[in-house]
Amino acid sequence: MHGRSLSLALVCASWLTLPGCRPSLTEPVNVIGDTLALQIVRMDGGSGMALVSSGIPLPPGLPPDSTTHLALVIGGHEQAIHVEALAGRYPDGSARALLVQFQYPVSAGSPIPALLIAGPTVTRTKTDLPKTTVSGNMPAAVALPTSASYLASTEVVGQTITRAAAPASPAAFPTYESQFVTYGNQHWASEAGNWLYDYYDRALIWYAWWVRTGDPEYWRRGTIDAVAYRQQYVEPANYIIQPHQAQLEGLAIHYLLTGDEASRYAIAKVASNFADIWTPVLDCTSCSSGGGQYVEGRIQARTLQSHYLSWMIDAVGDSPRNWLSLMATDVTKILSTQQPDGSYRFAEWEGAHSNYMTGLMYDIMIKYYTYVQADARIPPALKKSLDWMWATQWIVSAQAFKYLSDPTSTGGPDPAPDLNLLIVTGYGWYYQYSRDASYKTEADAIFAGGVNGADISLYKQFNQNYTSAYRYLFYRQ
Repeated sequence: MHGRSLSLALVCASWLTLPGCRPSLTEPVNVIGDTLALQIVRMDGGSGMALVSSGIPLPPGLPPDSTTHLALVIGGHEQAIHVEALAGRYPDGSARALLVQFQYPVSAGSPIPALLIAGPTVTRTKTDLPKTTVSGNMPAAVALPTSASYLASTEVVGQTITRAAAPASPAAFPTYESQFVTYGNQHWASEAGNWLYDYYDRALIWYAWWVRTGDPEYWRRGTIDAVAYRQQYVEPANYIIQPHQAQLEGLAIHYLLTGDEASRYAIAKVASNFADIWTPVLDCTSCSSGGGQYVEGRIQARTLQSHYLSWMIDAVGDSPRNWLSLMATDVTKILSTQQPDGSYRFAEWEGAHSNYMTGLMYDIMIKYYTYVQADARIPPALKKSLDWMWATQWIVSAQAFKYLSDPTSTGGPDPAPDLNLLIVTGYGWYYQYSRDASYKTEADAIFAGGVNGADISLYKQFNQNYTSAYRYLFYRQ
């Protein structure tokens, strides 16, 4: 799958009656359309007949009703399916994901190829199935796209490139890729399904590597960790959580990849609470009460992110909220806290600037700019911060940014290479935006310093290195 359209070259393996293809002996489906290769993967370790149920992410630009002219073919036979567009639309009105459900026998370890066929001439001949309610349990089986190029084109985890397309040099890039496999497997072996290890959104990390590789094992890991985070922490807390524990992007993607409404509801509930508690004080830099005394870059980032994700999947909690309006308010308040030199200083940090929290904040600002509103205030504000941080916060000898700009009672200007990769996307994006190669040079140094300097045998450092830097691979192209 290439570009932004749901299209693959038609192949005889589709068992369709296409010109140049030998007719099937098993009553082929008489439709011609664009095909997406899928694999049916057993997820519960069983065998035999199973409910196959999963969300299939879509690139933007498809017709708003993407469910009518669509069919599923396995072994030359059309299958009776349930299909519906999940909540959340691109700005052009097209669906972000389709929920597809059907019954099919499949055994663990033996995936079965299938084709999803779409086009104006495609008409299903089988009676559609009723929907089976999606629960928090792992689906017995799923139907997943096989092409990493297609998955990357959907931008379901943001802009990135496939593992196969990753740079071979400088050396930090292949190291980044190989260390993910080595340390990812180690962490999974001892930390799987425990929400405590989801800090910095490990569910998102697994989903990102599923997108970049097409390997269903990473889809499985992401789903297990997303559900664990929701069921073990968010729901027991009645959705009242601290921003530093808001690992919401993996949960939003879980909804798009499974149709589990409990994840969509959780996003809306947390985002509504943040709107009531944090949005009113996001512009506090020197407040001493009312909650504003706690504001810093991470709280700004997680508040805006919660509203962005709710907008993305059209999340509704107990009552509708205007997510677009809330995001606009968040952005204006956040930008107002920038100092004339480009820094962001808060009472919470005793007047100091936090480099990595600024990185977190700009990471979600970039998503807002890219997908919601190309706010003309964001690029120059980002540039001012990047230039000030590079000139005053980058420690050349350590190839790392300072933890904080100034000494405080909780930390100071010591090098923190384990936080580099929470900062790199801002430099990478600004290179893509401006095409000023100096930002790519700086970003490559930041990336290499984080890859070489972080101890990713530790769970938090592993998560920090991989939660967003995979998007830098796209920005530096």
